[in-house]
Amino acid sequence: MEALKKFDIKSSIAESTNELFETMLSMDVELSASEEPPFFEGERITGSLSFAGKLMGSIAITVSDEFSKEMTASMLGMEPDEIEGEDEINDVILEICNIIGGNLKSNFNDAGMDCVISTPSITIGLDFNIESMNMERSESYTFISQGNTIVIEIALKPEDESSIDPTKQLSSIDIEKFGTMDIISSTGDKVIEFFDAMLSMDLELIDTPENEPLDIPKHVGTINFAGDVNGSLNVKVNGQFAHVITANMLGISLDEIENEDDVKDVIGEMTNIIAGNLKTAFCDSGLHCVISPPSITAGKNFKISVLNMDRYERFTFKFEHHEITVEVCVKIDEAALKKSQEEAEKISSIAAADDQQKSIDALVSGDSKTPSSKDQDDTSSVDDVDDEKKLDLVLDIPVELTVELGKSKIKIKDFLALSQGSSITFSNLEGEPLDILANNKLIAKGEVVVENQKYGIRITELLSRMDRIKNLK
Repeated sequence: MEALKKFDIKSSIAESTNELFETMLSMDVELSASEEPPFFEGERITGSLSFAGKLMGSIAITVSDEFSKEMTASMLGMEPDEIEGEDEINDVILEICNIIGGNLKSNFNDAGMDCVISTPSITIGLDFNIESMNMERSESYTFISQGNTIVIEIALKPEDESSIDPTKQLSSIDIEKFGTMDIISSTGDKVIEFFDAMLSMDLELIDTPENEPLDIPKHVGTINFAGDVNGSLNVKVNGQFAHVITANMLGISLDEIENEDDVKDVIGEMTNIIAGNLKTAFCDSGLHCVISPPSITAGKNFKISVLNMDRYERFTFKFEHHEITVEVCVKIDEAALKKSQEEAEKISSIAAADDQQKSIDALVSGDSKTPSSKDQDDTSSVDDVDDEKKLDLVLDIPVELTVELGKSKIKIKDFLALSQGSSITFSNLEGEPLDILANNKLIAKGEVVVENQKYGIRITELLSRMDRIKNLK
């Protein structure tokens, strides 16, 4: 994709990062010119999300554990020692990842590379590396703020030939169907089938251990979902089992595995097959979604978390003394759900709404042929009715009147600092007429009055009768 090659990722990332640190964190940040690879001493935290659609890939934002606390305290207007636990830190890192990733997505869309983003995940640990597989363009940028390092890594490629339009909507979303979907059948059976057909291994479903050891090397394959369904699927295997799987898949012995890239490719492909089957199950249920390319997190002493999901499913399989754990964390996208509900409401009231609109249209156009409530035949009409009688047809339609006192734009840190007794300054000047809106359309201006201890608005400017009717369209 030529557009991907020409796209200025660096400027987009730098602009978003500078604006975020200035407005939300009140911190100075600058892009480092050093070519030395960044180094983190101690535990670090990474927020990452995926792109899917015409453009596929991922963005990962990494900071030290210590700096994540400073960032959280600054955003929430508190001291670092006032932070009570991981939840507040995770929420802030996720929000930062969402903002920078969301801005980059918008810039991609403006450049004709339509894509959607997944729900971000959090990885915390001492020793891990996250790599998106088989990307065409990978870049890494290091920023410095107050002596602390922020690393932003981007990996991208054009869509696969089999990709589907991520903006497509299928049937209305069925919450009950999503809640009762048998994920173990859609996912677990595919795991067993994959190991049997591709690796000649018989897996056994076992109880998932409550606590997994963190200090052993492991590989985690991750696929993210975006669309009507958001979330991720993670496939975890220890380092030794990952090599066994790779050797079986490639038909070679363990000592013939040349490098870790072969292992990552096999774990990534296995994750892709399992997630693809689950995606198909979602789509068959009327929940359209797309999946990201697989990423592999390799190392030890780390954990991956996906927060605020509607469903968490976790199951473990065993082969001899090896184990493989599959985690599915998903939720219905709130925007997609709201859109689906709005569409359903529109359909249920379409007849009444259509009659109201026809009445208004007839009044505005002056057409003498206005639908009559007394006539059930669509060919019938009301003739020789003057404007006042036509207006009677729409007089009972409810209209919502609001008065806009003013608007103000403030920084998040100032918003969080608001308390009882705080004052907010609006853009309007004292004594300036206030806007009066009908169904969110401007129809008049006025000034505040008080009568009998009640506030009111005295109208000083008013649109004509016909203009007010037109504004109801």
